[in-house]
Amino acid sequence: MSGIDIASNSALLSVAEKLDTQNIFLSAIAGKDGGLPIKDWGTVQALVRAGLAPKVFSIGDQFTVAKGDTQLVFDVIGFDHDVPVDTQYTHSMTLQLHDCYTIFQFDAPEALYYCAEELPAGTYYFTIHDYDAAYGGNSSYYFTLEKAVPAGGQLDLRWNFGTHVLSCKLNTYESSASVSPIETVSISEGTEGVFLGVADGTYERMNHVERTRCGSNNWFQSGIKQWLNTDSKGGLWWVSASLYDRPLAGNETSGFLSDVDKDFISVLGKVNKRTLLNAVTDGGGYKDCEELIFLLSRSEVYGGAENGIEEGEAYAYYKDFSELENPGTYVDTNRIKYFEGSPKNWWLRSPHPSVPRNPRYIEATGVVNNGYASNAYGVAPGCCVI
Repeated sequence: MSGIDIASNSALLSVAEKLDTQNIFLSAIAGKDGGLPIKDWGTVQALVRAGLAPKVFSIGDQFTVAKGDTQLVFDVIGFDHDVPVDTQYTHSMTLQLHDCYTIFQFDAPEALYYCAEELPAGTYYFTIHDYDAAYGGNSSYYFTLEKAVPAGGQLDLRWNFGTHVLSCKLNTYESSASVSPIETVSISEGTEGVFLGVADGTYERMNHVERTRCGSNNWFQSGIKQWLNTDSKGGLWWVSASLYDRPLAGNETSGFLSDVDKDFISVLGKVNKRTLLNAVTDGGGYKDCEELIFLLSRSEVYGGAENGIEEGEAYAYYKDFSELENPGTYVDTNRIKYFEGSPKNWWLRSPHPSVPRNPRYIEATGVVNNGYASNAYGVAPGCCVI
């Protein structure tokens, strides 16, 4: 694997630099490496657009990109693998961080109930379906509000694992972005007052209880997708993407694109990606979407189809260098990524198809697994030079 350091573009290229660029193209057309330094991202992009990138670069080659005072190291993981959204271009070169940039939450624990209109002061109850029955998850609970919750507000039940429901409190909020509750009330077992619904994802305003505990595995509504695709400062980029969204734990962190070399960002383009939807709360099947900075899918890391659905073919980097004879979820050291010197779990964008709370991730051993969206795992996103 070779490493390539690229300085920022200068306003004007010298005659010598122009000749170097010309020679790079001529060497690529001839099918050989001219051995000349590639000094700017504009040249890389031109090679990609001309379909010459595979003649100059190889799978596993690395590019170094400045992000503030740090350096991001990207691997080349595929050529013409991803289809550009802009149809005037037909070629692409996909890059992915060699290791994890940081540890980040996929999605925050969500609210229990959304108030489409004002919820007046009064007594209400809800039912938790047969879930974690040993800690009260198979009963109905009521509470009394002394203050109305405005339209657009939320009811939020913080029910942690290993804790009985009756020991928990219910907070009311003016909106998804509010962090200071209107009031905090106790709950009691019973069916007094107005029925709000069952927390199983089938009632229009009532969330699935698993998402109130562990967040959502819906990539399109995830906090991590927002964070990856913004350069905004902390506290400014997060917005609610669903009725039940609550602020992400990393909301105060500046977006991933902040301080990244602008020349690098300028050569990136959106590509078409397919991502599964879980069958419990999101209807199953898949959704196609235009992506700029993205997490990889299970099938893209040579992990096989998810519930019979391919979310993109395996990238050459994961297929060609794999220890496995066939796509699978088993140990594959080629999938191991590090953070601060130690192998770490790192997120994929694929959801587990049968639960509403668990996205897929790669274990520190290289195994494909699934875990709570509210967990904090490593982030190694991909992007495409178009």
